[in-house]
Amino acid sequence: MDAKDAPRPEEEWPLPPSWMWSCHECNRLYRAMKRAPEVVEAARAAGEPGVDYDPFDSVVTTQIRLAQHIATAHTSEVPAVDPACERCVSDTSGRRIRDEMVLEHRARHLFAPPRIVGFM
Repeated sequence: MDAKDAPRPEEEWPLPPSWMWSCHECNRLYRAMKRAPEVVEAARAAGEPGVDYDPFDSVVTTQIRLAQHIATAHTSEVPAVDPACERCVSDTSGRRIRDEMVLEHRARHLFAPPRIVGFM
């Protein structure tokens, strides 16, 4: 592997904090989230071209479910605003955004690569 093949920091999946592993629901949701892309890719590889093998957007929804769980069940563990994250900074700009959505976004910093955290 040369330098161009090495993963970039913004694409690295972070190691979740230890408290997530002691929560049964966090553990279940995290494992489902990590398996979802493999399940979809396996179905795509075994199926016909042009078919949507992730019609319920399980890759995205598993991330949303985990973020929602953390935001509601582990609110005190949600990280503070990351000044390097445009979305975190924009959430503090005074616009009227639902508090739950702000917490869900910040919860994604715990388990998703920086490259995709800002998408939601």
